[in-house]
Amino acid sequence: MSGLRERVIAAICEEWTNSDNEVNSATIYERLKNDADVPSEVDIRQALLQLSDHGDITLVLKPGRESGPVVAAVNPDLCP
Repeated sequence: MSGLRERVIAAICEEWTNSDNEVNSATIYERLKNDADVPSEVDIRQALLQLSDHGDITLVLKPGRESGPVVAAVNPDLCP
């Protein structure tokens, strides 16, 4: 997946500014599925976990949710 990390970051930043949207792997997948190089939800979840490991975002798991981990916080440096 060419540039998946950057595409995921762009989607997070776009969705994060709209406080009505829950930012999770399903939301990001919906945003990216129209791209020529469509990532799988598994690839998106992996990118989210890597961003979390690097301290760029904070993820939480909500019980009973199948939409994947939810972005609870975004490092201000991630979305200029």
